[in-house]
Formats: sequence, structure tokens, C-alpha cells
Amino acid sequence: MDLKTTISEGAMKLMFELNGWTLTNPFIHEGVAFVKPDFYPDRFVIGTSKKGYIYAGGHSRITYRGRVFDSVNELIDMYGNSAIDNFKEWLFEVEKEWVVTRDGSDFIYSFTTLDKLPKTTKVRC
Repeated sequence: MDLKTTISEGAMKLMFELNGWTLTNPFIHEGVAFVKPDFYPDRFVIGTSKKGYIYAGGHSRITYRGRVFDSVNELIDMYGNSAIDNFKEWLFEVEKEWVVTRDGSDFIYSFTTLDKLPKTTKVRC
């Protein structure tokens, strides 16, 4: 765990709660939650608040073992879940972002790592 892109599920839930968000359904592999938006489908909602939500936006391009993939799912389909154990070998050339919005039509803030998760009060959500 590097605590920016992976963390225990309980710690991830706590980080979201401390910042005013409710964590939805994170991607878990062997007891580790992945914060990195590339592990989620486009428009996947990872957190909600009274006035807004956080969703995955954009697209991925990952190089692993000399091959280029357009999504984490495509990479895992080829190499299986064991490829996740070699996560440090993945080269992200294009990355998705977490997008903070009030209703899905406005852009308020974006981030890719847990240390940049905004407080709901900061983004007025």
C-alpha cells in the first residue's frame, strides 16, 4: 500500500468521512482498496455528499510488459488478477481523474490520489 492510490477499506472509508463524503463501493483486491480512478468504469460514483458527488472521468492508457492497454479491465482480462500484484510495473501514460460535481454537469474540482481528496466544505458540496 502506498496510501495515495491503495489503502485498507476501513481507512479509505474513514478518510472519506473525515472529509464529509460517504464512500460508496470501492474496488477491493486482497483486502486493499484502490483509490486510483483507473480501476473504475467511467462515471463510477465513489463518494457522495448532501450537495454533490465524486465520479471517475476520463480514460486510461497503461503499458505493462510491452503491451498497451486502454483500461485496467483490459489488462486484467489478459493477465488475470495476479497482474495487480505487479502494480508498480504498470506505466500510466494517460490517467483518469476523480471529478467533483454537484449534478454531473458542472466541474468543481478533480484529483487522482487520496491525499488530494477535498473536504466537502472546501468545494461547497
